[in-house]
Amino acid sequence: MTTSRSTPRLRLTALLLLGLLVLVATSQRTLATGLPGLLLQLGGLACIACAALGRAWTSVFIAGRKDAELVQAGPYGSLRHPLYALSLLGMLGAGLTTRSITLTLALLAAFAAIYARAARGEDRFLHGAYGAAFERYAREVRAFVPRWSGYAVPEALDVRPRLLWKAFLDAGTLLGYWVLLVLADALQLASVAPTWITLP
Repeated sequence: MTTSRSTPRLRLTALLLLGLLVLVATSQRTLATGLPGLLLQLGGLACIACAALGRAWTSVFIAGRKDAELVQAGPYGSLRHPLYALSLLGMLGAGLTTRSITLTLALLAAFAAIYARAARGEDRFLHGAYGAAFERYAREVRAFVPRWSGYAVPEALDVRPRLLWKAFLDAGTLLGYWVLLVLADALQLASVAPTWITLP
């Protein structure tokens, strides 16, 4: 199995999301039940769907180019780290799906720290690889706050289907995780899973 700079982050992500599933299955959450709870879960699905579609679209511009060139087209013309920003949107969606303010805030705080650290590492790598060109890019394009005027789509791109397929599987994983959260919540509501804690 190959490892990359992102392997430790991906392992930590998987561990945190597994822990969230366990918490949802074993906690009674009092933020919203009935229709308000359902609306929160649907809002969570909307965030996750936007994140999944956005990550797939963004991958069209970066797949196979990430370490070979300084990508500045498409979403990368608006912000330097669109994949991390979209992932954070997905984590907001996961948090809303739990129907817990505590879990939502904890999830956002944890992943904001993880993605900020990853973004700094990526910036260091790109600065080392591209020097002055990256400095100009970083001056014009912020890390996480979009600059919509910079968004531009080229007429053509060299797309690598295998890498793009991986991005679609990644998007499907996000949507599948939403289903798992809803199932874990249903197990708790049906008293199938034990209640260990109560969370707001």
